[in-house]
Amino acid sequence: MSSLLANGIPIARIFGLEIRVHVSWIFIVAIITTGAADQLSTLHPEWSDAVIWVVSGAIAFLFFASVLIHELAHGLAAQQRGLAGGSVTLLFFGGTTALAQDTTNPGDEAAIAAAGPVASLAIGAAFLVVWQAVAQLSGTAADAISDVGLILGILNLLLGVLNLVPVFPLDGGRVLRAVLWRRLGDETRANRYVAIFSRVVGYALVAGGFLLAFADDALNGVMLVLSGWFLASAARSVERRAMLEQLLRGVRVETVMEKDLPQVSPQLTLDTFAAQYLNGNTATSLPVVRDQTMLGLIGISQLRRIGRKAWPTTRAADVMVSPPTLPTLGPDDELWSALERLRRAGLDGLPVMRGAELLGVLTRRSVVAAVQARARPLTGAGAAPAGQ
Repeated sequence: MSSLLANGIPIARIFGLEIRVHVSWIFIVAIITTGAADQLSTLHPEWSDAVIWVVSGAIAFLFFASVLIHELAHGLAAQQRGLAGGSVTLLFFGGTTALAQDTTNPGDEAAIAAAGPVASLAIGAAFLVVWQAVAQLSGTAADAISDVGLILGILNLLLGVLNLVPVFPLDGGRVLRAVLWRRLGDETRANRYVAIFSRVVGYALVAGGFLLAFADDALNGVMLVLSGWFLASAARSVERRAMLEQLLRGVRVETVMEKDLPQVSPQLTLDTFAAQYLNGNTATSLPVVRDQTMLGLIGISQLRRIGRKAWPTTRAADVMVSPPTLPTLGPDDELWSALERLRRAGLDGLPVMRGAELLGVLTRRSVVAAVQARARPLTGAGAAPAGQ
């Protein structure tokens, strides 16, 4: 359940993109609705409470729709460039769009990143046009439409402008990365430079926030400190990701995958599966096979979804992950891209296939072992290995 809340709750699928809503939207809707209601009650003291709350609720709903359009713009721009699939998670002032594939050139990266802010700026301009068109009319309905247009116009313009700030994890940071990527010809170096810049900006905001707090503006100071700390933390994550990508560059899946794994029968019950295979040394994800044909994978994650009392009556075939939900890898795939696919799938492992032949399974455990093996010469440089 905690993972579901962290990754968002799926609510729909639009244009092939799974739409998820982060639990924080409960508070976002409440804040926007109450804030709009307070403002409307000041502007229109003659309005009834019912009218004020209906208009405020409409503003919150339309802002939610605006953020959704912002993220869908990223996804549609990606689809136009052959990067289909993925998911959208709605967060405050934007969200995250996780594509099924990574961009392979800086032009695609810049276009996809810019699509969201451009959509928000266009929506904001459209709402301001509505505000200007209706502002001269009289009546409660006209006043309500005018206020909705003004507030949503400002919110969407703010959404677009904020996301164009050139720091990670905002869209502007991705645009800057694309520019550096094209200039340097190296995505990893571009990631690192943008992460360093974002970290510096984050620490600057933290320092500015403390100065504001000491200048008797505690609320804005605290907000600035939190924003700066968020940017600095996100930048550190990007730097670690860039270091990991550089560490794994050139490594192929076939050199890391786990081979000669036990094969699980689809009729095997989960209690027997747990007793025979999950003993600490066996791989965390095993192939389910019938007549030399791989049907799917089963691992610890699938086992945890089933109550222990149901294990004796539940078969491996009932809980295994199978195609098309289960992505497959090739032995010559680069480990870095395979790791990204493994992360997006949210599984313990992915099968490595050559045609219909199962060669092995790339598991999270095998990836960690490969990272540790490649990092050991770097961290142990100049020191004698343990035991010597």
